[in-house]
Amino acid sequence: MSNQPSAEDSVNALLMEIRILESTYNELTSRETLLERALLESRAALDSIKGLSDHSPEVLTQIGAGAMLRSQPPSPDKVLISIGANVVVEKTKEEAVAMLEERSRDVEKTIVSVMQQRNEIAQRLASDRDILNSVVSRNQEG
Repeated sequence: MSNQPSAEDSVNALLMEIRILESTYNELTSRETLLERALLESRAALDSIKGLSDHSPEVLTQIGAGAMLRSQPPSPDKVLISIGANVVVEKTKEEAVAMLEERSRDVEKTIVSVMQQRNEIAQRLASDRDILNSVVSRNQEG
């Protein structure tokens, strides 16, 4: 008996690898979507903090389901920022802006990294599919 894998074994191994790569690709796509949402949220928070001033007459506060309340603007001097694990710290407006800008940069770097990983997976997936197609067509001819 030969140590060479049979054509059927090769096809099965390629199919298994393709399934794993597809799953990884989909997971990376989901992760990228979540990161993009986090980046949008961070940028919106930045815009809100930068837009606060001492002489804003009123602000609209969303309370859910498309409903809003008119209210007096909060003091722009201090901002509460979540730093994770349900811990919130009070920062000056400038410190809060700096923190959010840094978070945005970190998220952008992570998005780029995830996109690169996803592109590598896509290339490998295309290559495996080409190999699978050629193996299948050879087996049908032979």
